Amino acid sequence: MEPLRIQKWISQLGLASRREAEKWIQEGRVSINGQIVRELGTKIDPQQDELAIDGKPVESKTPPLVYWMLNKPDFYLTSHKGDGGKDTVFDLPVLKNVPFKLNTVGRLDYRTEGLLLLSNDGAFIHHLTHPKYKMPRHYYALVNQKLSKDQEAEIKKGITLDDGKTGLVDIRHAQRMNLGKSQGSWYYLTVHEGRNRLVRRIFEHFDIKVVRLIRFGFGDLRLPEDLKPGEYRQLSSEEIAKLKKESQQI
Repeated sequence: MEPLRIQKWISQLGLASRREAEKWIQEGRVSINGQIVRELGTKIDPQQDELAIDGKPVESKTPPLVYWMLNKPDFYLTSHKGDGGKDTVFDLPVLKNVPFKLNTVGRLDYRTEGLLLLSNDGAFIHHLTHPKYKMPRHYYALVNQKLSKDQEAEIKKGITLDDGKTGLVDIRHAQRMNLGKSQGSWYYLTVHEGRNRLVRRIFEHFDIKVVRLIRFGFGDLRLPEDLKPGEYRQLSSEEIAKLKKESQQI
């Protein structure tokens, strides 16, 4: 592993966000090999150097539990292995050198963007994705034509797909958009299931094509406007607790 900026390594270990790590460094709470570090550009070699916070060595062989939010870019798979030469989110520069295995909380398909949770806490992932808890997923969908009022009502009532009837769906028209020679429409949708390609298949049921799909919320979490595609941040302790409460873990 190549040397990393110390605040990035602290973040990758799940000890704090990069911003919090920078504050710790400036406060003189961080040391490398017994020497206090105050320069934010200082790098650490995780394979050779010893990191300590407040004088206590950080053992990185057994990684702590981490809970990250990634803004997934378009054209990335959410699996660990690529398919047909396609990149996965684990090929992104920010995740490529993470020294422990992470898993995604559910999946977003190759052409879906937005909020994707990552963790190495198996119980946390299980509860957030288990159908029993019906965690809400919130999306913006750009489609190539507007639904009729009857079609919207049918979606809310539940439609039958090849793998069964859909559960509760909240759908609202947002605005029209020019798609060149045709007019498209943006919709807000909230679904409570993690079924494969569910949002796309809801529209495809009416022969409507999804042009762009962005997940902007999971439970009470929302994708921050300043989190760029391909970047991640550590969830705060309050956000983690709220997700666990929503999925009845606490």
